[in-house]
Amino acid sequence: LKDEDIPHRTKMTALIREAFEAQREELKKELSRALGRISFTADIWDCKKRQAFLAITGHWV
Repeated sequence: LKDEDIPHRTKMTALIREAFEAQREELKKELSRALGRISFTADIWDCKKRQAFLAITGHWV
């Protein structure tokens, strides 16, 4: 590989953001088609250092 074959970090950042936004929009469309058919679960716990955690997941087919 040559240096010019490797994208600059700002280019990689832009490409990753574009891919993320495209996936986010696709997920929004998919979730809007699944209204009323999404189930949510939640879990709450803490660690020995008394730090709290919350996890929420959504499931749909």
